[in-house]
Amino acid sequence: MKAYIIKRLIYTVIIAWGVLTITFVLLRLAPGSPADKYLANIGARAQNPSQVIAAIEARYGLNKPIHEQYFDYVSHVLRGDWGWSMSTSMPVTQLLKRHWIYSFQVVLLSSILSAVIGIFIGVIAAVKQRTMVDYLATFFSFVGISLPTFWLGIMFILLFGVQLGWFKTYYDTGIPILSLANLKQLTLPAATLTIGQVAGWTRYVRSSVLDNLRQDFVTAARAKGLPERVVIGKHVFRNAMLPIITLILSELGGLVFAGAYLIEIIFGIPGLGRVSFNAVFADDYAVVVAIVLIGAFIVLITNLVTDIAYTYVDPRIRYV
Repeated sequence: MKAYIIKRLIYTVIIAWGVLTITFVLLRLAPGSPADKYLANIGARAQNPSQVIAAIEARYGLNKPIHEQYFDYVSHVLRGDWGWSMSTSMPVTQLLKRHWIYSFQVVLLSSILSAVIGIFIGVIAAVKQRTMVDYLATFFSFVGISLPTFWLGIMFILLFGVQLGWFKTYYDTGIPILSLANLKQLTLPAATLTIGQVAGWTRYVRSSVLDNLRQDFVTAARAKGLPERVVIGKHVFRNAMLPIITLILSELGGLVFAGAYLIEIIFGIPGLGRVSFNAVFADDYAVVVAIVLIGAFIVLITNLVTDIAYTYVDPRIRYV
């Protein structure tokens, strides 16, 4: 296992380098210049804006050939310097440190809720197959999967924020992170993400549990006179956990850089999603590359953790 982990970490570094290279090149080939956007942001359009743009590009090395810019950027990244954000006028590392917590809290809360609720409903629906409970779970799962996340978030804001006034329609960064008030203002964003996830969880867990319920070892366990809760909890659920672990970690990696981004924009949460959204339109190369690289790294690490978790859930699995 140790040799396998080392090999996977080497692959992770290679893939991360490939993602960095492709993203860097594509951004440089895209039309527009961050210097021009930067000039517009600071309101410094003087008599000769072309001279000002040239000075800005010279200062940040944007006037160099693309291969020189690339090697300069990689060398800085290896030293822990992610560059300078021209749209916010601060180091990228400082920008990420300031905003990562807002993304993390939404993802963590929605992931915990969706996993607990989805697994519970999925197991109950499988055990109560072809009953009203199963039909209702299946129906609401299809509804949850069909609802677009952005539309659901807007509807929640209109209903619970504007019409009923139960929640704020914007995220207040002045509220302490570890407080009930912050938990309350995270309710709508987390609920929006959770509904879609629970729908997928329910269908996936139900199918996995049903597949194990039909196995011979379940028949043997029941023939021994074991209580149904022991059969389901100890035998069925443990064997069903293998594909569920895959779903947990893959959903987590996808959630960080997919649905959560839309939620941050809709609810005004100043997380990495909103930061990257603004950086794309500002041609802020350093920020975009850094966030894409972080996203790729999270997906690669979650895949590695998934493989390692397999060996603990099912000792028969071995990697070479």
